[in-house]
Order: sequence, then C-alpha cells, then structure tokens
Amino acid sequence: MRKTRPNLLKQISPPAVANVQGVAGGSRASKMKKTKFKILVPIIAVIFTAASCGLGPTTGGSKIELVWWKVFDDSSQVGVLVEQFEKANPGVAIKFVQKDIETYEEELLDALAAGAGPDIFSIHNDWLPKHKAKMTPASEEIFGLKDLRQNFVEVLETDLVSDSQVYALPLAVDVLALFYNKDLFASAGLALPPATWDEFVGVIPRFTRLDDQGNFQRSAVALGTADNVNRASDILSLMMLQNGTKIFSLEKGRAEFVQRVQDSQGKEYIPGARALQFYTQFADPGKDIYTWNNRSSNSIDAFASGQTAMIFSYSYLRETLAEKAPFLNYAVAKMPQIKGANLRVNYANYWAEGVSRQSENPEMAWKFLKFITDKEVLATYYEAVKQVSPRLDILDGQISDPEIGVFAENALSAKSFYKPDSDAVENIFAQMINDVSLRNVSVEDAIRAGAQKVDLLVRGR
Repeated sequence: MRKTRPNLLKQISPPAVANVQGVAGGSRASKMKKTKFKILVPIIAVIFTAASCGLGPTTGGSKIELVWWKVFDDSSQVGVLVEQFEKANPGVAIKFVQKDIETYEEELLDALAAGAGPDIFSIHNDWLPKHKAKMTPASEEIFGLKDLRQNFVEVLETDLVSDSQVYALPLAVDVLALFYNKDLFASAGLALPPATWDEFVGVIPRFTRLDDQGNFQRSAVALGTADNVNRASDILSLMMLQNGTKIFSLEKGRAEFVQRVQDSQGKEYIPGARALQFYTQFADPGKDIYTWNNRSSNSIDAFASGQTAMIFSYSYLRETLAEKAPFLNYAVAKMPQIKGANLRVNYANYWAEGVSRQSENPEMAWKFLKFITDKEVLATYYEAVKQVSPRLDILDGQISDPEIGVFAENALSAKSFYKPDSDAVENIFAQMINDVSLRNVSVEDAIRAGAQKVDLLVRGR
C-alpha cells in the first residue's frame, strides 16, 4: 500500500495562541477517570483538634468544626497543614476525611443532596461549571481575583473563577509531559527527545517494529486512538490549543472548534479538524508514521513493559511506573511544541479545594483555604508531597528540581478551557477520535458532529 507523508503540526497551525478565547471566567482527572487507571485508597477520617496537637484546651466558647473531604492525600500529608491552622486558630477544629476517587463525586452529590455534605471539598479543575451552584466563592476581603493573579499560575483563572470571584484553590497543579524510554532512545541512536512536533514525527520510524502479520512488536508512541491511550482527550485538547483552535465560547455558549479561519494565503481551514487529523494519523495504516492501533495494549502498560518508546501523561504517572516497572529506565521531557511558535502552550489537570454553599461557617472555611495555600505553609506540605506548586513564588524554585522541574516549568504556560460538563465533553472528544480512527469518518465530519453534541449539551443544561 502506498503511504502518504504525515501532516505536520506546523502545517495545521497558525501562530500559537496568546489567549484562549471564550475561556476566561468560570471553568478543566474525571473521577480521575482523568487517570484512566484505578487508584484505590481506603476511606480515612481523622479529626485534628487543638488538643490532639498538644496545644492544650481552647479558650472559652464553642469550637467551630469544619469537615474537609479530599481525594488522594491522606492524613499524614495534609496533617501538617491542619495542625498549623489549628495552632493559629485555637477555636477551630478541622475534620479531614480522605475519599476514594472511584466513588467520590457520587458520594459528594448524595451528601449535599441530603444536607449532610462537608464544609470543604475537592473539585477537579474542570468541574466548576457543573458544581458552581453548590459552592460559595471567597469574599474579596479574604481572597480576591487580584490575589490570584499576583501569586498563582494563570490557568487557575480559567478554571476556578466565575464572575470575577474565586471558587476554589489548589494545593498542587499537574501538566502533560513527554515520558520516554532512555534505553530505546539510546538503541535508536537518539540522544535527546523531540522538542517540536516536526522532530517528533521524524523519529517515529526509528522505533516502530511490525511482525509478518502486521502486529506491532514495538510502537514509537501511544497515540492515535482513544480507548487505549491514557488521557487521549487531553492530548487532543492540547494539540487544538497549540494550533490556535478556539474550543468553546462562554459568551456565545457554544462550541467553537468547528469554526473556519484563514491562513496567511487566505485559504480557509478548520484548526480543530487539522489537530484531530494530526492526532489520529499515528493510527492510520496508510501513513508512514503508523505506530499504534486499537489492538495495542493500554498505553501505560505498553510503556511500562518497554513496548512503546514514548507516552504523554502527568506527573502522577511516576508513582504508577515505580509500582509497575521499578527498573524502567525512563526520563521526562517538555511537551513538543509547534516549530516557530512564539509562545509555549501546555495542558493543565489538577484538583482544587472549594467551600460548600451549605457550610455554616463559609468565612472560616475560606480563611482555612487561604491559610494552607500561603507560601510558608505550602512549603511544609511539599516536604511530604512531591508536587508542583500553583504559587509562582514557590514554582520558580521547583523548576530546577530533577524530579518535577519539567512539570513545574510547563505549569507556567499551562492552558485549559471551559467545559459545560467535563465528563460529557471528554466523551465527545473521544468519540471524535474513534469516528476517524475506527469508523473512517472524515475529520471535518467528526469535528462537526462533536461540535453539535457540545451545543446540544449546553442547550440541555
């Protein structure tokens, strides 16, 4: 079969976006469906009180108790935050409850519906549009938009702000990065990972190996399909943002990734469709960069076993690889960018803490969130948790860290976009990928169908 040359991302893109239209304002791991692999944790409830911290009895009057539900972190990790706050506020006790990510959102909604929800709870960075009515924003006196803009990474304003009010604050942020197998790169005679998408396309044939039956013995990268690629929708979203696609207009209340633009020669094209074409061509047998298909193993398993040379994922993958493949010789590099782009564009994925509208003490709850995201207090948290900080004054020092430095630097240019319903939008993006890679639907038809589904989603809210 005659193979066609790949469509390079430089061919599908105008200059990289300086600002994502339609995403400023309220917002972008799916019940960490956002991880696509299970992280099962026990439910742990711990009450931190001033007495338990050895601070002695509190002063007169009844003590305020704030209940905090959080995923992933346990009491040993957040305990230092709670202890410091209680020491500074002896009339307040924090009851911390660690929740299982697999059941968290359903349990939270049930508790809030019954009027028995927590005062403070975690939301994913793209959950605000569907949970905003259940939350109380910070007052300007406690934590305003000015504070956020001066001290935190820019993407927080896209995700956690609505009507100029801050609805949540994270303890950490995460961004996509390139994980690559150093042994496979050395065997291919490559000293460095690709920095641009042109370079990325160029190295694909150096790794791909097919047997006589056309099955992959080794793949260059896990890319091109949806169901067996971890965070496929995120990767496609990143490619759209990098090539200037306007994904959603909050002002117009509609999908924009189907809109046509003109290139420098006046020719019209759809940036979103070209990004989808670039993504799916790695699973197209007619391309000379064909390296993955729907029969390939789960992307994380394939990378852990050395069956694929590269994978795109978040910093949380480091812990998974330590368990699955403790002797895997890999490294992490920055996400490839469009050649010649003036600005870097990366993609954010993180959790933040917000205050319930049902809380009887919303002001104190917000004082707690402001306290634990203070520079000095967060520094103690990072001693127990190796995570990228959302604070600019901490992030600057993390960039040189050998473990998380790549993620820290990428966080400065991380983007996101408004999703009226994060789960539904993710499924729509995955279906666009499947339509092209599995059903031979044209990229423009797939993009049009996806945009229509997002518009129906908005109208049905």
